[in-house]
Amino acid sequence: MKKDWMIKESELDEDQIKILMATLDKSCIVTGCAGSGKSILALLKAQRIQKERGDNYKIIVYTKALCDYMNSGRKELGLHNQFLYYWVWKNRQHCSAADYIIVDEIQDFSEEEINEFISATKKHFFFFGDTAQSIYEGLKTTMPVEDIGYLFPRGEKPKIFDLYRNYRLPIPIARFVQNVGVDLPPYDESTYKSKENNLPYILKYVNVEAQIKAITEIVNRDDLTDVAILVPNNEMVKIVGNNLNRLNVNFEQKYTDKIDYYNSKETLNFSTTNIKVMTYHSAKGLQFETIFMPMVEFFNDDKSSSRKSLYVAMTRTYCNLYIMYSDVLPKPISSIPVNLYKTSEGIENFDEI
Repeated sequence: MKKDWMIKESELDEDQIKILMATLDKSCIVTGCAGSGKSILALLKAQRIQKERGDNYKIIVYTKALCDYMNSGRKELGLHNQFLYYWVWKNRQHCSAADYIIVDEIQDFSEEEINEFISATKKHFFFFGDTAQSIYEGLKTTMPVEDIGYLFPRGEKPKIFDLYRNYRLPIPIARFVQNVGVDLPPYDESTYKSKENNLPYILKYVNVEAQIKAITEIVNRDDLTDVAILVPNNEMVKIVGNNLNRLNVNFEQKYTDKIDYYNSKETLNFSTTNIKVMTYHSAKGLQFETIFMPMVEFFNDDKSSSRKSLYVAMTRTYCNLYIMYSDVLPKPISSIPVNLYKTSEGIENFDEI
């Protein structure tokens, strides 16, 4: 069943309440792991600003997918302003100013871009992020969240808040991904609050077509309605889409055609229960009941940002995680202790090895 990612203010823990109720008269930086509620707090912060200070605020994120996802919770909170993804704010609004600038996934931005946000802030900014989820190494030079404070003189430094509890990841998946992530804090089971307890799966099939067929069988068998298929790059999004079309499966997808931008496609609609297909990068900030990661053997672990993107993709789930491959597992996954996952899903057919 699809989980409502928008929690009520009454359900916040003491650390989250402290952030939400912090003065609006001082800028803040909020750090926290995947699943700690940063995006929700960004929305609730905007709600509080709107109630107490009016509509002169902007919420900005780096990816369009996350922007659309957050906009899906806008009406529920009664927020008046549409959220923006960075390209629109930069190129169409020309870095337009506001009393309050809220940025989610601040670790995706460079020092120059962060200074743009600061310059556009008339009163105060609120940045939310996690350096362990910075996945753009090699594409751009991003700024670690913990270094943002050094942009200011001592007396003007923003207030820093840290979130430690994780409400999304089931403990078995938390143990699993601890072997994949980079710059993670030591594993502490007491910080994970989910009651889900499904072990992740690593499943081998004879080819890509068999992987996609297995995904559709699992989805149909378990009546899954909140599903994402995440792959390493845009070309693989197309491959998955072509296979789902052959199987007459309803799905939505997002990919960028880097040769001909006008052939890019973006049909994601977070109000439907159709399967969502996208890259690891596009999934940043999102959450789904079930994550399928086919063709994982094509993941390239040459850079720490690649491992971080793999970690980000795995941590999008709040219940089920399926890793699928047909050749050789990449090192970050092949080195995970075998007691932390299952290798047989339960659907027996000739396609599974």
